[in-house]
Amino acid sequence: MAIFRAMIAGAGGAGKTIARCMQEDGRGEPAAFYEPLAGQREKATAEFPRAVVADDYHDLLHRIAPDIAVIAGPDHLHADQAILALEHGCHVLIEKPIATTVADSRRLLEAERASGKHVMIDFTCRYTHPWGTMARAAKAGAVGAVFFLEGNYIHDMWDFYNPAGGYYTPWRVDREHPQDILLGGGCHGLDLMLWVMEGIPVSEVLAHSNHLAGSDLPIDDCYLVNMRFVNGAIGKLFVTGGCNGAEFGRFLEVYGADGTLCEGRLLRRNRDPVELQPDGAHRNAGGHGWPGAVADFLSVVEGKIPNPLPSVTGARNVAVCEAAIRGAREGGVQRVEWFA
Repeated sequence: MAIFRAMIAGAGGAGKTIARCMQEDGRGEPAAFYEPLAGQREKATAEFPRAVVADDYHDLLHRIAPDIAVIAGPDHLHADQAILALEHGCHVLIEKPIATTVADSRRLLEAERASGKHVMIDFTCRYTHPWGTMARAAKAGAVGAVFFLEGNYIHDMWDFYNPAGGYYTPWRVDREHPQDILLGGGCHGLDLMLWVMEGIPVSEVLAHSNHLAGSDLPIDDCYLVNMRFVNGAIGKLFVTGGCNGAEFGRFLEVYGADGTLCEGRLLRRNRDPVELQPDGAHRNAGGHGWPGAVADFLSVVEGKIPNPLPSVTGARNVAVCEAAIRGAREGGVQRVEWFA
């Protein structure tokens, strides 16, 4: 079985979990970690003693010459780090979002085309139950023609935002480059919605946001986004990182002419509800579908399967989010710069 040497940018929870998934799969070897924080470097070294762990991204790319780069650090660095990896001949797996602006998304897509390498965006909800299962059921026609979708990211992020939290992540609340909860969290529900609609463009959005929940995020932490697809279907995306005590989840609901998908159940008029069962794509690690995503990425690199989450998927997601962020700030309906 082929072994691909991987360099992971970001030795936090996502980066280390992906490294474990590669080892368990058998086709990937975490050869290096780029990590600027000393404490995280120590943890990576302890768990992956054979890997080179350092704080110079450029030097590691030159020194290790990996086959694969995994981009799993702060969101605002994703595009530049991915582009540099492509220029060094790496295939790239990027944690969501692919970038934080449409302009950076476009630069990344251009770099990918020039490199001849694969870029896959890691939307892990597609590999989880019931959310990925519901989306696949909708795509298979379980509810007929879809007229409305709802995506949610309802999360209490106190543990991530507050220094006393168990998962405190300083870059998320950095004053200069804070994580936008719409791009960094709401993208999950949005991806499921866009996947169900299978390439049908979002033409316009109307969005509102606020910062009233009292979270430590220095920018707005609550969004309500209404969107219209070019075929007439409409959608709603609700995102909050400050929902006190809320359970994580509620990523997707789908309403169609022949039925409804909600909370893992298929509901149809005059019939008993059907509980959807996890399928072969459901593989969970650390609360996310990383095992399935990593396995698919390695199969893409091997040339065994088409890319299930190509870079354009991530770029479209960013385009909707950018229009929503602009609309929440400026007001009014905003057009979406869709990627063909």
